Amino acid sequence: MGLLEKAGNIQANEKESVKVEKAEKEIKAFDAAVAKAVKKPQPAKKAVAKKATPKAAKKATPKAAKKAKAAKAPKVRKERVLKEFPEGFDEVNKARAWFRSIVDLALNFSLFAFYLATNIVAGGASDLTYVLIVSLLLPIANLIFMPLKTGRTVGQWITTTRYVNSRGKNPPFLFHLLKSSPVVSYLAGFGAFMLIISASTEWTNGMIGVVSTLVILFLLIPGDWLFKKLHQQSFGIWEFLFGGVWNARAQKGEGGTGNKLFQRLESLSDYTESKGWLEDKKE
Repeated sequence: MGLLEKAGNIQANEKESVKVEKAEKEIKAFDAAVAKAVKKPQPAKKAVAKKATPKAAKKATPKAAKKAKAAKAPKVRKERVLKEFPEGFDEVNKARAWFRSIVDLALNFSLFAFYLATNIVAGGASDLTYVLIVSLLLPIANLIFMPLKTGRTVGQWITTTRYVNSRGKNPPFLFHLLKSSPVVSYLAGFGAFMLIISASTEWTNGMIGVVSTLVILFLLIPGDWLFKKLHQQSFGIWEFLFGGVWNARAQKGEGGTGNKLFQRLESLSDYTESKGWLEDKKE
């Protein structure tokens, strides 16, 4: 009887454990169902901006560039500063300027003009080689050596004048050469005219080039005159190219080195002033 009771107790315990397990399974299933029903909504995904591909960037570049150009503020032009006559100098009057031009013109080209005239009259038969050499050395000395050495030509020494830029300095000797170019332009025009009217002129390509060059050199004269008329400060071509150059009064001894030649030229300036040749005539 004891054994049967023990067996009956064991079966009863097993049945209870089975019931407990079923109850636990039901509770877990219930919890799972509740969890699904009360499922939390997932947060919304943030919109991520797509990066523009290289092709899209290339396509957008011209439009963007146009918009950028349109958006840019218009460029403001800088006002052009006029070159001013330097302080500490006096401008040259007309009489002094004309007398300087005559002296330099005679010194530079009178002997060469004599050589040309003699050859034309003599038909090229006269031997004036030495005259030609001297006629070429004179302008070289007056337009290159003198400006390099003293900053002034012989004509400027005799009239106590000088060229001066806006900084109060002497322009380079090349300016003196170019300022004397009108004489060369006249000679070039005369030579072109003689070649054009000559019946013996053979119009080869080389001759056409020579005549064209001579005509261009001659046109520098009206070109310089027109440029001076139109320029705001009445600068000629050469004054404009060298940044503004004026004809000014010079001081005694300015540019001199104690040389006897320069002292002699200064004494000539005293003589021309004493004669009143450098003063404008009163009307």
